[in-house]
Order: sequence, then C-alpha cells, then structure tokens
Amino acid sequence: MYLISFFILVFLLGGIPFGLLISRYWLKIDIRQQGSGNIGMTNVMRVGGKLPGLLTFVLDFGKGSVAVLLAKTFIPALVIDIETQKIFLSLAGVIVVCGHVFSVFLRFKGGKGISTLFGVLAVLNLNIGICAAIVWLVMFFWRHISSLSGITMLTALPWLFLLIPWVKNESPVWPVFFLFLLLSSLLVYKHLENLKRLLKGQEGQLSSSKNNDLHN
Repeated sequence: MYLISFFILVFLLGGIPFGLLISRYWLKIDIRQQGSGNIGMTNVMRVGGKLPGLLTFVLDFGKGSVAVLLAKTFIPALVIDIETQKIFLSLAGVIVVCGHVFSVFLRFKGGKGISTLFGVLAVLNLNIGICAAIVWLVMFFWRHISSLSGITMLTALPWLFLLIPWVKNESPVWPVFFLFLLLSSLLVYKHLENLKRLLKGQEGQLSSSKNNDLHN
C-alpha cells in the first residue's frame, strides 16, 4: 500500500503542467492554443521565446529528477535486494514521465515527456543520461529539429541499458531494459504527428518566434 501511494504521488508530480502555467502567468496565453499546441519546452520556446522555453525545460527536467531522488530516499528502506531497488527506481522514473504525458490536471493529456525523461536519467543512471543527451545533441546540431532529435534518442535509449552495463562488465537488469523499451515506444508514438511531418519534409526547425524565425 505504501508503494502504491508513493507511485500515485509520483504520477501526480509528473502531471504538473509547467509549460501551461508558464504560458498562462508569464506569457498571458494558453500554450495549447498556440503553435503545435504542445505544453513542452519546444512549443513554449517557439511561441514565447528562449527564457520561457528554458524555464519549462528546467522545471520538467526537475520533476523527473525529484521523482527518482524521492524513490532513492524511500524505496531502499523497503527493498534490500539491489536489483529490485533498480527496478523500483526505474518504475518511479517511468511513472513520472507517464504522469507528464497523461496529466491528470489536463484530463490525461500532456507533453511528450523528453525533458522529464532526461531528468529521470540524470539521477537514475548518469552514464546513460549523458549518452542519451549526446545522441540528442548530435542529431540536433546536424538537423536542428527537436522532434527528430527526441525520436532518435528514444530509439537508442533502451539499448543503452544493455550497452552501458556491458561496457562496465556488469549484468544488465532485464526488467529495467523492458520498462524503458515500453516507455520509449510510448513516447515515439506520442511523436506520431511529428513523424508524419518529418516523412513529408514539413517538420519545422527549433527557433524562437521572438527572433522572427519560426519554421512551423
């Protein structure tokens, strides 16, 4: 019962729509009615500029990190086995991202989860988080398309949970691999409209409307 309550709390934490709050109280708009309609960093930055976009990223990243930090604080007291701890910590990370994607405060609609996922990885497994960030950055500096960078990173992410332990001569935790395989598949599905635009060559590059450089 304790774990169930904790995971419900994590899901609610993930559901806090920071992008919507920033757009409403800073930009005086409803970000869901602007640009792509998404509440994440990319759309906030395109519509409102770099500072609101970066703040959205920091806050969404933060709730992912906080969720895993809370899990690291409370779950080890209940679970002695290290591998089981890793599974529960990963589950907390997956749940907070799902909370962002299916926000209870927005009638189970939300963002696409990339910023929150990076926050999870930064605390859950920094090596994997760094590798995932490198994949995202390499693709972004090549094409300057945020959605393409996210999809590429999501495609690589589950396999990093096998590759990094192999490099360190450790055994992978297979339930963790499958958790992130499922999560990555879900987030790629959330990018379905972006994928369609990418295939048609219509997906816009990330830029700020404040600089009159919106490609969308």
